[in-house]
Amino acid sequence: MSENGDKAIVGTIERIMEKARQREAAMPIQLPLWPEPKRGTPNSFIRSALFAAIQSKDRVFLKEATLASQRGISVKFTGEQLNQEDLSVWETLAHLARQHPLGCMCEFTAHGLLKSLGQHTGLSQHKQLHSTIIRLTACAVEITHEGKTYFGPLVKSGLKDELTSHYRIELNRELIRLFGDNQWTALDWQQRQQLRGKLLAQALHAFYSSHRQPFPIRLDTLRGYVGSRNIQRAGFKVKLRTALEELVSIGFLTGYDITGDAVTVVRAIAVLPQNSE
Repeated sequence: MSENGDKAIVGTIERIMEKARQREAAMPIQLPLWPEPKRGTPNSFIRSALFAAIQSKDRVFLKEATLASQRGISVKFTGEQLNQEDLSVWETLAHLARQHPLGCMCEFTAHGLLKSLGQHTGLSQHKQLHSTIIRLTACAVEITHEGKTYFGPLVKSGLKDELTSHYRIELNRELIRLFGDNQWTALDWQQRQQLRGKLLAQALHAFYSSHRQPFPIRLDTLRGYVGSRNIQRAGFKVKLRTALEELVSIGFLTGYDITGDAVTVVRAIAVLPQNSE
């Protein structure tokens, strides 16, 4: 075949591929429609230290930091460190966004979102909510799970009416890459709300929710996954026991055991979380 013929074939293939990309970009993409009492969350978020069990005052700025994560998941992060309070806000935004194609704006008022989070609706809470949304917009994550990598912010962009505190928020279309089969978990929102303010208990609830039958795990490994700053093993073990007792008290666990270096938990028999392993 002549050189011109080869170029013609290559050109045809490129045009076909470009049209396919345009069709894909034009197709509406929507998050899974999990039920109202649940909050869909990528397993890569809750099987890693992306949303750490730390107080807001203990946040640090990170640059391309590789975070502790379960095998098969890689998480790099740049920005002001996120914690479990940020996760609750992101989950609520995703819960609203699931009703619309990704890339479209979802709308809410600060008052309404704070009520959904079970928080007070005063001026300080409004400021804290806005700071959280900015933090989720300003950060950059690079998450690889099962051969697919998402990189970008956790909130793409937004608009705010300063008079009414009415928000319009957009989530990136490519976030759908984190919601593949067996890659996300529908967290029990009522249980998570019962743990509000108990950041380690919330992190453990999210982590263990993503496993149907939680496996024994080393103490230091678990400490890494929840992003704890407690470098003393004995101190972390004390806080871990308290947090696990909280999970028993809300009916999420029926029991647990910490023997030597191993942490074992037993989940209560209930409707299994969607797409957990």
